[in-house]
Amino acid sequence: YPMLAAVGYEYGPSFRGLRSVWRRDKEVFVEAALPDHMRAGAARFGVHPALLDSVMHGIAVGGVLTESELAR
Repeated sequence: YPMLAAVGYEYGPSFRGLRSVWRRDKEVFVEAALPDHMRAGAARFGVHPALLDSVMHGIAVGGVLTESELAR
């Protein structure tokens, strides 16, 4: 999250669910979790929006996008 903040993306605690990211060749794998305080209402969604957002952070961390693409 410090890397994302450096290019202008700052996220509050509800959107900091990214736990780990790893790559295998061109594939990016992401582990993310909702914060405890958000889990009670999560069943209303197929995928909770905050969790989906955290997973999408893996695109940046996994190196799929270049730093210049992140700054757009």
